[in-house]
Amino acid sequence: MNVKNQHSIGIIGAGPTTVYFLCGIVNRKDVPKKIVVFEKHHELGKGNPFRKVNSMPDLLSNVTKKEVPALNISFDAWSQIKKKDNVLSGESGVENVGSSCDAKAQTVIRRRALGDYFNFCFLRAVDDLRRKGVKVVINTGVEVCKITEAKRQFTVHATQRAYTGFTCLVINTGTDLCETKHEAQTFPAYPPHIYASKNSRRFYIKGMSLTAIDAALSIAKNKGRFYSRAGRLNYQSDMDYKVVMQSRTGLFPNVWYNSDVVDYYREKLEQPTNIRVSNIESFYRYRLLPLFKEELPETHRQIAGMSFSKALGFLTQRESIGHPISKLKTELLALSSKTKESDWPAIMAAGVDYIQQSPLLLKEFLANYQDIKPLLSASFASIPSDSASKLIALYENGILHVEQSHSVRKNETSHSRSITIDAKGVLGKADKLATLKKLIEFSDKDKTYACDKALIDLSISRSHELLRNGKSTGVFIGSAYATPWYINVPGLDSCASFAKKIAMNCMQNRQLEEAVGE
Repeated sequence: MNVKNQHSIGIIGAGPTTVYFLCGIVNRKDVPKKIVVFEKHHELGKGNPFRKVNSMPDLLSNVTKKEVPALNISFDAWSQIKKKDNVLSGESGVENVGSSCDAKAQTVIRRRALGDYFNFCFLRAVDDLRRKGVKVVINTGVEVCKITEAKRQFTVHATQRAYTGFTCLVINTGTDLCETKHEAQTFPAYPPHIYASKNSRRFYIKGMSLTAIDAALSIAKNKGRFYSRAGRLNYQSDMDYKVVMQSRTGLFPNVWYNSDVVDYYREKLEQPTNIRVSNIESFYRYRLLPLFKEELPETHRQIAGMSFSKALGFLTQRESIGHPISKLKTELLALSSKTKESDWPAIMAAGVDYIQQSPLLLKEFLANYQDIKPLLSASFASIPSDSASKLIALYENGILHVEQSHSVRKNETSHSRSITIDAKGVLGKADKLATLKKLIEFSDKDKTYACDKALIDLSISRSHELLRNGKSTGVFIGSAYATPWYINVPGLDSCASFAKKIAMNCMQNRQLEEAVGE
């Protein structure tokens, strides 16, 4: 028998984190009385990366089927259902990474297929909750402007009306919590069709991240076609045009790495040992390096005498910059070989997870190692090999040009037929909670805080609850981008991990008044 408590939960954002959150609530014995979801777009469960308009034309994710954390139906089972309805783009919604005869070949999911999968899981979770007696209200096309709190209840102010009576709020808006300002006459990277379809001869892309690669490939697919000949990928353009990609390093992220073995390396690090580490360097020296020596001896030989930061810079090839296309070709070759040496990002990912779970190490990392976060992003934000091959084909066809530059040169973009695209992605902010400070207004019983707002301090606990001057608020933050203590690059594993903890913690029994109204 399901036990309904008096919680009324408001959820802002209906992307993947909310899908995992709803699935977490479904699996509980006690369920809330009511759940209200606010989503400013009209597609549920997808979030920004997987909405139809942002996944065209046929863009790939950098996620394999094994890397999608479990939901209320497996991706394979869903694929079989949808295959009968001819919903998936391509034969199965996935595309090979590496050659078909490659032992390391994986299947990367197309973005649109992944978005459709999350939408299916979202709707199934809602149906399951309603069968348990939970009143679920879904508001699409509703943008939240402000949140106010009074007497431990929240009111969500949207563009058209206010919704009141929530005992708990979950904010899962992801990248929307990161303020991004674009220069005048500069296009944002998404949706790609806005600029990719324009009849321009010059495209200048600021950035070389996965977002920038999406922009470049969207332009290429609109102005030509990729084809294979004699086992080699080629490109034929329908018009004379040029794409210039520029970044501070002039390098792309690494080509796809075998993240399936991250758990294996994590288990190795978590094995009992007499060695005690008290800081990042001792952790690197006495725990990570021995793991490299055991598993990747050639890589260990190259980094054994380096510090943690230097080793990360060397492995990501940011220390000695080579040609970006040569780098892609080398990494594709390593991917096709049987050596394990290309698995080094998986060991680093396991190491970062270990640091994340150790309060002592995490505290030191946040204090002294913030500057290496871009290197971590370069390690884990991997490019599907299909995308890498297409970048190489564009370069060899004379379409793609890559420059190491801090800014786009104005004399180039002043041409009437040129277009500039800001594809730097989500940048880290000094104050990750700045948007939340503007969004939420708490009632002030303490006159000291009412007189001096500078005394109000917001933080996020390890249970993902927003704390106000160290005290519980009943607001939970499901965005890795807005969580100061989170190191890893946000991904689906982050969505699942955050949602699981929030589903557990926001449903703890509290002495809260029953929510009223909608």
